Amino acid sequence: MTTNVLDQVEVNVLEGVLDSYITQKTSVALSSLLGESVNHVVKQTHMEISKIGNVDNVIKEIVACSVFLHGGGDIRLGILYTMPEQSAKEIAAKLMCIDKIDSLDDMSKSAISEVGNIMSGSFFNALADHTGLKVELSTPDFAMTSLAALLEPHASEFVCPTGDMVTEVEFTGKDSGLLLHMLIIQDYDNAKKLLNPER
Repeated sequence: MTTNVLDQVEVNVLEGVLDSYITQKTSVALSSLLGESVNHVVKQTHMEISKIGNVDNVIKEIVACSVFLHGGGDIRLGILYTMPEQSAKEIAAKLMCIDKIDSLDDMSKSAISEVGNIMSGSFFNALADHTGLKVELSTPDFAMTSLAALLEPHASEFVCPTGDMVTEVEFTGKDSGLLLHMLIIQDYDNAKKLLNPER
């Protein structure tokens, strides 16, 4: 399968394409949900999902909250959101219009999952607008555990871990400093559909 691996030029173009989708819709959606400006940066693309444990210290938090969704249809692509537990509590509190949350109960977990759902919907809408590809979005899964423990079981629902690439995007609330990571997981064939859309 190595013949299908993207070269560095293709990776750079792919990151630019993903960044444009996030800039146009996803970052705007998160900003609207949080009621503050949001900065984002496409940090890095890992050519193998197995390398994701080396991303950085924020993503390797011992306890992180995650929301996972995947899209099927014309393109197969998964999105995993991770955030430190404190950021998850602050985001849930904002969405529930309360000052503070001490622990994540079912309602606050549902609020966090809905954030992932809305962000993913906006991302796939931008993708569909630009490529004409149709995407069917799954319902979100929520987990609170280490990234290492949750990534492989989640990924196994739709990817072969050794053959997929992961693009990491970091979102930061401009006023609150809230932190959220978005991992876009896809194989090389699906990535090339974004580089060469057939309209």
